[in-house]
Amino acid sequence: MQPAMVVREEWLKSMMRDGLRVLVALEKSEDVLSSFSTRNKKIRELIIRGKIPKGLIEYTPIKFATEPITGENSLFINCVWVLPKFWNVGVAKSLLNGFIEDAETYGGASVLTYEGDKWFGYFPYMPMSFFRKFGFREVDRDGSRVLLHLNFGAGEQPRLIYPKTRQVGKSDKIVVDVLFNSQCPWSWWMADKLKRGMKKYGGVVNAVNTDDRRVIEKYGLSRGVCVNGKPVLTRMASWKEIDFVVKQVIGH
Repeated sequence: MQPAMVVREEWLKSMMRDGLRVLVALEKSEDVLSSFSTRNKKIRELIIRGKIPKGLIEYTPIKFATEPITGENSLFINCVWVLPKFWNVGVAKSLLNGFIEDAETYGGASVLTYEGDKWFGYFPYMPMSFFRKFGFREVDRDGSRVLLHLNFGAGEQPRLIYPKTRQVGKSDKIVVDVLFNSQCPWSWWMADKLKRGMKKYGGVVNAVNTDDRRVIEKYGLSRGVCVNGKPVLTRMASWKEIDFVVKQVIGH
């Protein structure tokens, strides 16, 4: 993960010139701090300063969104993360309220959520039900991926760019494209796991960086997996999930 985190840091600095913002919730409670391991150098430094991150929300003008969507006059949420220890205590609610306050001046707020699906098969990432509580309404959908929007007067709704099936050359080897970007270090992790796992199949693996919006438009994806040109996973996935799909394709 370390190389991916270095790339993400540089990406953040670059995107902040285009209006990207990150709100971070900080914890000061001595009771909470004492429950964290002090063997980690970074954690020790945070404890010394009397603060530790509880969670964050990252967002940007929608034209710079890292997801396969189009739109104008809106802010788009790239991601919301809250450390498990601080779940269900109002951290995500506070972060989202801060985002909505900023979004009001743009004319709209948008977010790509998931319904009835979980990242890596178990993680409830960006659940639609949470954002619906704040007035977000569904404006587009692709399977479990649901695009929500909150209108603040701009009158324009964003739309999804749908995954595209591409023609690949004839080959006796399976061809797997894994899409990743600099915004999400976990997508680098997914790409690495896939490249290692595919060695037993002797297939062709293409690692596709989607930092360029033109690549997102070409594939209709920013993170995910395509097998022989067909999108088979349109979100982050574990190697176990990817391996299951590959076996279906090759008939194992």
